[in-house]
Amino acid sequence: MAGTTFEIRLSSAQSGDIDFCERYNHGAIVLSHQPPEKTVTKTEILAALKNLTAEERLEIIETASRMMREEIEEKAQRKAERKRKLRAAAEAAVPLYEPGGPLHDLWSPDSEPYFDSEEEYLRAGVETNA
Repeated sequence: MAGTTFEIRLSSAQSGDIDFCERYNHGAIVLSHQPPEKTVTKTEILAALKNLTAEERLEIIETASRMMREEIEEKAQRKAERKRKLRAAAEAAVPLYEPGGPLHDLWSPDSEPYFDSEEEYLRAGVETNA
C-alpha cells in the first residue's frame, strides 16, 4: 500500500463529483481535496467507505482521529494563549488602581465623590448597577 495513490469519488446528483486524493507514504496517509461546492453528507461518506478494503478504511479512521486530535490541541493552545493574554492585561492594570495610580481615586472608598450631591449625580443621568 505504501507509495500508492488512488482516488475516492463521491457523487452527488446536485453537485457532481467530489475528489479526495489519498497518498500513502511509509504508512502515513495524507488527505488533500479541493473545497467542494456542496458539503459531503455522512451517508455519502459511508457509502464510499463500503467500496474500500478494511485496511483502507482503518487508515482513513486513523487519519481522521489524528486530525481531530490536532484540532483539539490547537483549540486548547488558543484557549491557553487567550487566558495568558487576559492574565497579563489584568496584571498590567493592577498598578493603575493602586494608591498613587491614575485610577486609584476613581475606585477608592477613601476618595472624594465626583458629584457634590446625590441630586447632581441623578441629574447627570448616571445609571448604577445597584
